[in-house]
Amino acid sequence: MIRFNHSPNRRAVLRRAVVVAGAVVLAAGSLTGPASAAGKPVAPGAGPAGVVPGGFATWSELIAVQTKLNNAAEKILTAKGAGFAGIVAAPENREVRVYWKGDSGASVRSLVADLNRTVPVRVLPARHSEKELTAAARRLAAVPGVVGVSPKVDGSGVQVTVSGDTARVGAAPAVRDSGVAVSIVRGEQPVATYDRQADIPNYYGGGRFWSPVGGCSTGFAINVGGAQQMITAGHCGENGQAVTTGAGVGMGTIHSKITCQDIEIINTPSWGRVFTGGPYSNTSVAIGGAASSFVGNYVNTSGSTSGEHGSVQVTGVNMYVAVGGIPCGSVGPLVQARQTGGLCAVAPGDSGGPVIAYRTDGRANALGTMTAGAVAVPNASCPGTIYTPGYNYVYYAPIPVSLGSYGASIVTS
Repeated sequence: MIRFNHSPNRRAVLRRAVVVAGAVVLAAGSLTGPASAAGKPVAPGAGPAGVVPGGFATWSELIAVQTKLNNAAEKILTAKGAGFAGIVAAPENREVRVYWKGDSGASVRSLVADLNRTVPVRVLPARHSEKELTAAARRLAAVPGVVGVSPKVDGSGVQVTVSGDTARVGAAPAVRDSGVAVSIVRGEQPVATYDRQADIPNYYGGGRFWSPVGGCSTGFAINVGGAQQMITAGHCGENGQAVTTGAGVGMGTIHSKITCQDIEIINTPSWGRVFTGGPYSNTSVAIGGAASSFVGNYVNTSGSTSGEHGSVQVTGVNMYVAVGGIPCGSVGPLVQARQTGGLCAVAPGDSGGPVIAYRTDGRANALGTMTAGAVAVPNASCPGTIYTPGYNYVYYAPIPVSLGSYGASIVTS
């Protein structure tokens, strides 16, 4: 676990930090934030940057295609039945790929036929269902030496990541008798990433805060019981602890921690925007809603330590992972994503920060809050970060699950 304790020198640095603005997302049944909050100026962010993947000419073109694919994927998720295995909505494929064990049924076939009028959708055979693989993943995550289990989105089985002896894990009874196809690979244990810098009310996501545990990032404004509060990572503090901004100004207290989902709430006035740009930027984007993550989607991470990162592609969903520094056999469900250029997606102190997907209307959807990083990159591959090392892989708690756990809704603006 990476922790950063308060020190006079760090405090001095943080007090000099620039106030940053955040992004806004729309969601059905969510609160809509005001045009401004407590007089805070709004500096719109520029949107995704960097090389556009998948043969697209612009990020706007990619986002438009991804939005169409995701809209179709959401309809399939709503209608999914017992044999559903997974969905790939990678914009470079120009189609939605749905994996299903057995017969998908008349209603799903009808839905797919209807969707195919405007969006290419293919239903492909799967060996196992999502339900079977998720149950197996939770059992296998408890095997000693296992640091992560990922159900394969095509339903072919699960991938087990171990940090030590692969043969020993492969011989474990729980693996031999799992009832699903298991592939075993060596990898690193994800590390909880403790640590923009002096935000003011109403608070945006992606800003610095400190608890007695260390420094982390705010996530998204959510509506809980009629009050606008802030969700963040559960390993960033304990219930009842007071937290401050990066400049040392009191924000509120932590409550409703759910350790093994790695989420908690800060009782503090919050607004439906998240920070964009670098660690000291003052730009932001409006949150338009909460959305699911699909394998193949391109997302952006935005933490207070390393700033915003694009070209981050989802590689796994419904993962259960042993995260160093979090006292659970496994944390989940989590989404896994990686920066496709080999650069950093997350760094220490980005924990709790927002993962977003840009929309065609200039806003962004809330996807999740960052939990951990894996596969360290050279410092040159994480330029501008305040703390090192940066990590190529990021794991995040999916916001639809988090909102359901709290009976909450996303705040939009």
